[in-house]
Formats: sequence, C-alpha cells, structure tokens
Amino acid sequence: MIIGLLGLGTIGRGIYEHLEKRDDIRVKRICDLLRHPGLEHLETSDFREVLNDPEIDTVVELIGGMEPAHTFTVQALSAGKNVVSANKLMFSHHMEEILTLAREKGVQYRYDASVGGSIPFLHNLMRHRSADRLTGVSGIVNGTTNLILDIMQREGRSFADVLKEAQAQGYAEANPSADIDGIDAQCKIAIASAVAYGQYVRPEDVDTAGIRHIDASDIIRFKGMDRVCRLIARSTRNADGSVSAWVEPTLVPADSAEAAIRLNNNIITVEGEYFGSQSFTGQGAGKDPTAFAVELGLRDILEGVGPRMNPLPEGYADVDNARAEHPYYLRTAAAPGVPAKPLGDGAWITEPMSVRDMHALAKRLAEQDEATFFAGICG
Repeated sequence: MIIGLLGLGTIGRGIYEHLEKRDDIRVKRICDLLRHPGLEHLETSDFREVLNDPEIDTVVELIGGMEPAHTFTVQALSAGKNVVSANKLMFSHHMEEILTLAREKGVQYRYDASVGGSIPFLHNLMRHRSADRLTGVSGIVNGTTNLILDIMQREGRSFADVLKEAQAQGYAEANPSADIDGIDAQCKIAIASAVAYGQYVRPEDVDTAGIRHIDASDIIRFKGMDRVCRLIARSTRNADGSVSAWVEPTLVPADSAEAAIRLNNNIITVEGEYFGSQSFTGQGAGKDPTAFAVELGLRDILEGVGPRMNPLPEGYADVDNARAEHPYYLRTAAAPGVPAKPLGDGAWITEPMSVRDMHALAKRLAEQDEATFFAGICG
C-alpha cells in the first residue's frame, strides 16, 4: 500500500511514525503547507502531486475542518484512491456523498477514527448492527470537555482556570468552541447514529448544548444531589422508526460508569434488542490513540474488510426530539416559565420535559441571561 498523507500535525506525525515501522505500508508523499526538517524528500504543498501519482492508492486525510478536506476527499475518491480519515466535522456533513462515491468508484472510505479515537467502537458497531436491531448509542465522546468537567468537580476549580490549563497542555484548542459548545460531540453522534440505525442523521438535527456556562455554584449543587456532570451525546431509535438525538450536559449518578470516566477518556455504550447494553472505554483522542485507529483503517483496506461490514445507510432518519424526555437542572436569572422546583439562587429542577422543548427554552432564556446553564438528569 502506497500512501499520500494530507496534514502533518499531531495526528499526522503520529501516523507517519507508526507507518515507518511497517514494511507493507509506505508513505510516498506528505502534503502540508509547513515544512518539516528531515522530510523534505516527501513533502509537497500541492495536493495534485498526490492526486496524480498513479502509485499512490490510498490517501490519509488528517487536515481536519471542512475545506479543503471535503474537496480533496472527493477528488481522491473520484480518482479511484481509498481514503482513511479522522475528520468527523466534514464527514458528518457529507456522509451520503462520500460513502456513495466510494461505493461507485469501488474504493473504500474508512472513518473508524472519527468517533472514539483508539476505542474500536465504530468497527464493533458495524458488526453489532449486522446481527441485531440497535436501539441506542450514548456516552462521553469528547475528551476535552470530560477533562474540564472532571477536574472542576474533583478539585473545585473554575471553568476558566481549567480551560486555560487544558489549552496550555494541548488538550484544548486556542479556539475551544467545537469542544465546549458540543459541536464535536454533535458530529460524532450523527455519524454513530447513521451506522447504528442505517439512516443518515444530519448534524443540524441533533439538539446540542455545551458546558461553556457551567460555574462553581452548579458544581456545589450537583454534589448535594450525589450527581456528577458529564457532557453526554445520545441517540435512540423509537418504536415508530424515528430517531431522537441530542448532546447536552447530563447529571449522572455518582456511582455510574460515566461518572468514573476521568480526565480525557471516553465511554461509549451501544444498546441492542438481543445483546442488551455494552460499553467501550479508552482514550478518545490524542496523537497515538487516533493514529492507532487510522492504522486500523489502513489494515482493514489491506485485508479487504470493506463494504460488507459497512453497508450504505438508506435515506435520512426522521429526527424527533419531542419523543425523548427527562427532568432538567436549570440555572438562570430569567423566569423558567415551566413547572419546576426551586433550589434557590436562580436554580431549578424541572418536571420531565422533552429534549426539543428544553433546548428551545434554553435558547429563549439565554436571550435574557447569557449565562443560563442546564443539564439533563438521567439514570
């Protein structure tokens, strides 16, 4: 296998180092805007040198973001090259186009690394779906937010302080919006839901809230409730065939599996009619864990593990978040306007209400109080 590697950032450097130890996969070209000492003989800033090289049969896309990742992926597949990627943002928004094109061209698009990092989750999700009717997917799928929440609650530190430290240590980006506002988790649950239920799920249909406005007063109340806050992504397949899918801070029991997930680790649970519930835990991000997942995708191509294990979804799911409901913790300086038990100092516990209605309510309340924060209460 001859590789064209797009992007030599943290993950790109990891996969290059991994592949240097193999004799069945060779990196022939590295396409990156920056120059890296010692690799000049492999480097180019012109993607056409990768695209037009007949020896390169597989492209590893690790530049991230929407563009030019989308354009390069489409061009590579159209040219008959396999593509392996960890890009959940681009893929979640162009899943149908990319998978359909790969199938038409007789090549593979492997995206196992896009959800769960080193956790062999999507691969096993595909296997589970082949033998059971899957009914739910949920878990902690963003390591940055889990790191922040875990440290805040165990050490009593402020959101701003922990975020700053996470940025300094490389766990959070300079612009952390994708993580702390839940966008990364939104893309991941859209991808996982499509695999689980065999229907595409648009990311924009996933009601999403992040952790940006959590504060010390919230943490104190959570401890009094014997609860731990985690950012949970969840989807369920309803009896009528519709799907409910959302991302939100969630108060889980202090003795739950999710509460035990520390620092930047992940836990993802899949539910099925036959096997019940199974959880996968491990490192969900980082240089070596993600490079490991990319390498597994390359191995799958070498071993011919492809369309049989990854059937194309059919059509788009009817996403109905009015079907999922539970109580919520709500803190706001505005009047809630829904049945709720007051906790004092602007905090409330609502009666059970739908995910759709709570997210809509929170947006209205944020117009009056930008610091409004809410969290689902589950388990």
